[in-house]
Amino acid sequence: IPVEGWTEAGKRIYVWFEAVIGYLSAAIEWSKLGSDKEAWREWWVNPNAKQFHFIGKDNIFFHTSLWPAQIMGAGTQFLKIFDGDEKPLTLPYDVPANQFMNLEGQKISGSRNWAVWGRDALTRYDPDALRYYLTVNMPELKDSDWDWSEFVARNNNELVATWGNLANRVLAFCYKHWEGHVPDVEIKSLRPADLELLTVVENGFKSVGDLLEAVKLRAALGEAMKLATAVNQYLDQTAPWTAIKTDRDGAAKTIYTALKAIDSLKVLFAPFLPFTSERLHGFFGYTAPLFGEQYTEEVKDSLGTHKVLRYKPSPLSNLEAHWKPSELKPGAKLNQPGPLFKKLEESVIEEERARLGK
Repeated sequence: IPVEGWTEAGKRIYVWFEAVIGYLSAAIEWSKLGSDKEAWREWWVNPNAKQFHFIGKDNIFFHTSLWPAQIMGAGTQFLKIFDGDEKPLTLPYDVPANQFMNLEGQKISGSRNWAVWGRDALTRYDPDALRYYLTVNMPELKDSDWDWSEFVARNNNELVATWGNLANRVLAFCYKHWEGHVPDVEIKSLRPADLELLTVVENGFKSVGDLLEAVKLRAALGEAMKLATAVNQYLDQTAPWTAIKTDRDGAAKTIYTALKAIDSLKVLFAPFLPFTSERLHGFFGYTAPLFGEQYTEEVKDSLGTHKVLRYKPSPLSNLEAHWKPSELKPGAKLNQPGPLFKKLEESVIEEERARLGK
């Protein structure tokens, strides 16, 4: 499409003009394949819907100028022609564009096999280990680099040492010394230090939540990890592992406080580490899953038979309703806990580097 009035001759708007329309047409087609033919309208006609476009910096123009201009230019005419409803389409609410991520100091290239292939990596690493490093290393403000030595260090020194060990040691200690139950303490008997820690963690629902709303994902995960560090510091000061020998009641209050904090942290970490948050949710004895269930099924339409991805929500899947501090009951039954994360050997660094470029 020639661009009239452009100062440089030969300028054209090409495939991107129609490519972005695919966001709308794909949503409509997806609805047709499902049980609710009008589901697409929740995102595209609902004035309260907020669309976030997660893209790379090379696509900023198409999502912040070209596509909004097309929507605004269409006005109410698209829906009028489509189904007679004279309403405007939803504009992008936020376009959090990232910079580029390189790999071991070089540009990622599929053709050269200089890449980390998701399905392949998942055969060797847990998904949350990969998700954690991707998030803490996101190129939000400048280009970043996937470095396998840093991947191992971050996994072992942060994910395992700070968050994983916290959850496992408290749950395992409690399960052993309180016969598989949360200590049955009187809430009103909690000490100032206990209440102070719980308040700090409870405030995290606002601080982490605000950062998520602003799409500052690295900072949000960092804030959650900072709160996990605060719980570790509290345990270092109260030392329930030794206090139980002389002050079982005091140790019970400490463990209850730590468990309640961990139960809250489980929710704060859930957007980043959903698989381990779900496991931790089960350790606490909850029966309803934290997340829903994904499954595939075959559907038939005019184009033939297709396999489609479905999602069955859990009663707890409305994260907005459940984005709140723990209400853990004293005396509640726990399930047998186990480690959330695996420590990685240094040898995997060179093993992964050897796979590149082959």
